[in-house]
Amino acid sequence: MTKELNIVQSKNVFFAILLLVAVVLVILAPRAAVNVDEQLHYPHAKKVVNWYFTGGKDKSCLDTPITNLKYYGQSVDNFTALVNRVFHFENEFLIRHYTGAFFFLLLCFFSGLVSHQLTNSYWISSVTVLVLVFMPRLFGQAFGNLKDIPFAAGYIAGVYLIIRYLKELPRPGWKTAVLLGTAIAFTCSVRIGGLILFGYLGLFGVLYFILKPFELKHIVSTRPCFVRLTGQLIVIVIIGYFAGLLFWPYALQNVFKNPFESLGVMEHYKVSIRQIFEGDVMWSTQLPWYYWPKWLLISTPEFIFLGLFSYLFLLFKSVFQQNVQGVLYESFLIFSFLFPIVYVLLIKSNLYSGVRQLFFVLPSLAIISSLGIHRFFKLKIKPSYRYAGTTLFFLLMLLPFRHQAKTFPVDYIYFNSFSGGNKNAWSNYEYDYYFHGLKEPAGLLKEMTGENKIIVASNCNLSNYFDDLPNVKYRYVKYLERSSYNWDYGIFGINYIHPYLLKNDKWQSTTALKTFYHKGNPIAVLLIRKSKDDYYGIAELEKGNYVEAEHELIRSLDEDPQNVWLMVQLAKIYLLKGDWENFNKYVQKGREIYPLYEPFYLLEAQKLYNENNFRASYAKLEELIQINRRYKPAKLLLQEVKDKLDIN
Repeated sequence: MTKELNIVQSKNVFFAILLLVAVVLVILAPRAAVNVDEQLHYPHAKKVVNWYFTGGKDKSCLDTPITNLKYYGQSVDNFTALVNRVFHFENEFLIRHYTGAFFFLLLCFFSGLVSHQLTNSYWISSVTVLVLVFMPRLFGQAFGNLKDIPFAAGYIAGVYLIIRYLKELPRPGWKTAVLLGTAIAFTCSVRIGGLILFGYLGLFGVLYFILKPFELKHIVSTRPCFVRLTGQLIVIVIIGYFAGLLFWPYALQNVFKNPFESLGVMEHYKVSIRQIFEGDVMWSTQLPWYYWPKWLLISTPEFIFLGLFSYLFLLFKSVFQQNVQGVLYESFLIFSFLFPIVYVLLIKSNLYSGVRQLFFVLPSLAIISSLGIHRFFKLKIKPSYRYAGTTLFFLLMLLPFRHQAKTFPVDYIYFNSFSGGNKNAWSNYEYDYYFHGLKEPAGLLKEMTGENKIIVASNCNLSNYFDDLPNVKYRYVKYLERSSYNWDYGIFGINYIHPYLLKNDKWQSTTALKTFYHKGNPIAVLLIRKSKDDYYGIAELEKGNYVEAEHELIRSLDEDPQNVWLMVQLAKIYLLKGDWENFNKYVQKGREIYPLYEPFYLLEAQKLYNENNFRASYAKLEELIQINRRYKPAKLLLQEVKDKLDIN
C-alpha cells in the first residue's frame, strides 16, 4: 500500500511540475523576443501555406536558391502560418511563441516518460523536467525556435516509444506502433533527419533479439505473432515516412528522391556563416572539429555535469545490477545522445550558432544526468554524504535559474563558471546570435518616436517590432557601413562586430543614445543620427564630386572619430585623386582602430594595381584572403590581377 501511495504521489508531483512549467511558459510567451530566424522562416511558411491554398499554383516556396528553405519540412512553422491565416490573429509572432512553448512542454513530458521507463520512478521524471527547464540554452529558445525545439521533442518522443515498443515485445500493442510511426513522422516533418529514428528502431530491435534469441524463435514460429509484428513494422514505416511528407511541398514533388536530397543538404549545409570562436572570426565551414563539443562544455550548467559524472562513475556498477533489458534500454539512451554527435563530427557537418543545431540530444543528456543523481542518492554510503551530494545538485540549479530570472528574454546566452562565465565569453564566442537583445532598445525607441516619421536602421531583420507603426520605415544596415545609408535611428546588436573592435572598445559611436547590457556586457546600442553629413558625403563621392565629399566626410569624422567606414571613404577619395599622402594617412588612421578591416587591404591592392605593381597587388590581396576568404568586393580586382600575372 505504501509503495502504491508513493507511485501515486510521485506521478502527481510529475504532472504538477509539468503544469507549473506550462503556467510559466504561458506567462513568458508574450514577453519573449522574436529571433532573426523567425523573420526568415515564417515568411517562407506563409508561402508554403499558400501553395496548398492555391492547389500548387503558387510555387514561390519551391524557389529558395539562397536560403535553401525548401529543404526544410518546418511543419510547426507552417502550422502557425496556417492558424494565423485562418483566424487572422493580429500578433502573429505571439501565436508562434505559444506554439513553441507547447512543444517545449511536450519535450519535457516525453523526457520525463523516458526517465520513468528506465527507472520506474516518477520522482526521476520530475527531476528530468527541472533539469530541462534550468538549461538556459534550451529553455531560452523555447518560444521562437520552431525547428530545433519541436525536432528535439519529436526525437525524444521517438526514443520513448522505441523503448516502449521493445518492452512490449514479443506482442507490442498496435497503439504503441501507431504512436511510434506518428512520432517519427512528426520529427521528419520538421527536419528530414528524423529518419534516424528508423535506424534506431532497427539497430536496437536486432540487439534485442541477439540478447533474447528465444523470443525471436517464438515470433518466427508463431504465425499470428509474426504476422502481427510484420504488419506493425510496415505501418510504422508507412506512417513514419509518408505522413511526415504531407506538409512539405518540396518533398511531395518526388517523395522518394527529394527527402534524401534534403538529407544530404542538411548534413553538409553549404551556407557558410561567420562565427566568433575562441576570440577569432571564422567561417562556419572552417570551424575546428571540436567546435560543438567545446560549446557543450562551456554552455551547459554545472549541475548537469555533476549528474553526468555521477552517472559515469556508477555506470559499471549499475550495469551488473540490471537485467539484460535494462542494460539495452539504458544503452539506447546513451546511444541517442552520443551517436548524432559522433556522426556529425565524422562527416564534418557545417555547425554554427553554438549548440543549437544539436539541441535534440540535450534531452538525452538531461535524462542521463537525472539518472546519475538518482543512482548517487541510492548508494549505500553514509546518509550525510548522499544528502550532501544530492543537495549540491539542486543548489547548483540556482545558478542558471538566477541567470534566467535576471536576463529573460535574453536568457539563452549562458556560459557556465568553468568557462569563466558570460564576462569571459563576451567577444570570444558568439553572444547574441539570435538578436534577442534588440527587443529592449526597440521598445524604448517606440516610446520615444510618437507619430514622427523616422527611418530605423539595424544589422538584423527584426522589422516586426515596428510593424504596427506606419510612420516608421525599417532597413537592414551593416553596423560599420551605417554611414552609407539614410536613417534617423539605429538599433544595432553586437553580433557580426569583429572581436578586435569589441575587446578594444573601438566599436562604439559617439552618436550612441544608449548602450544596453547583458550580465555587464554590451549587447546592443541605440544610435541617433545627429547629422547626415556622412550620408551626403558618401552620396557626393558616388557622384564624383570629390571636393564636396571630402568636406562632408572630414566633418563627420570629427563628430564620430571611430567610424572606420568614413576613413575608408576618405582613402577612396584620395586614391581617385592620386593624393598618396592623404591616402596613406587615412589607411593608417583606420588601421589604428581596426587593423583587420578588409576595405583597407582592397584599397591598397587597388593602389598597387594602378601603379602596375601587379605582384605586390596580388600579395596584398592574398593578405586580404587570409583575413576573409569570402570577401566578395575583392573578387573583380583579384581576377584582373591574376590575368595580368597569367595566374589560373
